[in-house]
Amino acid sequence: MIIFLVILHLTSAFFYGFGYKALIPVVIAVLTTTILDFAVNYFKYKAFEFPQSALISGLFIGGLLTQNLQWHVYVIAGAIAILSKHLIKIQQKHIFNPANLGILLVSMIFGASHTWWISSPLILVLIFGSFIIWRLKRFDLAISFLVGYYLVNSVVELLQGAGLQEVYYTIINGGVIYFFSMFMLIEPRTNPAARKQRIAYGVLVAVLFTLFHFFIPQHDIVLALAVGNILVPILNKLKF
Repeated sequence: MIIFLVILHLTSAFFYGFGYKALIPVVIAVLTTTILDFAVNYFKYKAFEFPQSALISGLFIGGLLTQNLQWHVYVIAGAIAILSKHLIKIQQKHIFNPANLGILLVSMIFGASHTWWISSPLILVLIFGSFIIWRLKRFDLAISFLVGYYLVNSVVELLQGAGLQEVYYTIINGGVIYFFSMFMLIEPRTNPAARKQRIAYGVLVAVLFTLFHFFIPQHDIVLALAVGNILVPILNKLKF
């Protein structure tokens, strides 16, 4: 995951026109998450261990938030991510995807936009993402979300007067959607443990995303994931 995210950052920065300055927020976010997580772990366990998950959270925050925000926004997003991981738990598992919650809250508090700019190299997103969901055994979750989202969204687009060509264009150019389903949604600690519950979870997040897109589009995808995270303990108790 770390290697793939770094490659996506560098490719987006130097081959898709974002420039090296786009990497400065990434460095700020990564330093915030890794240093804070290292300090918290040392305070709790008195052990020196490199915080790989915090590094991943920092890479997500720096690559999903837009690049022209004030530096403190990336710091606050990183701090929220790490503190939520340590403080908001059920049965020793954090409830929220840390990076997603950090992005959502700074979007609500500061009006910070999230452009998901590292999803620009779509072919790399698909290759790396397929490998990740294979290793994590999360094909059921990613596919249920993608099928649910594109079915619901296509119906909505057709009802609004869009043609089949527009629907097709949406599907083949959904870099953000594919990145979300293959990198963010499948975070193992924040989705259901059983296969049928994961499928239901994927469809649920897809419906929430489509719904939020019409009412609060500035927060749609991150809010859908956060609400989905909250409902995971309920899904885990349901019998299908």
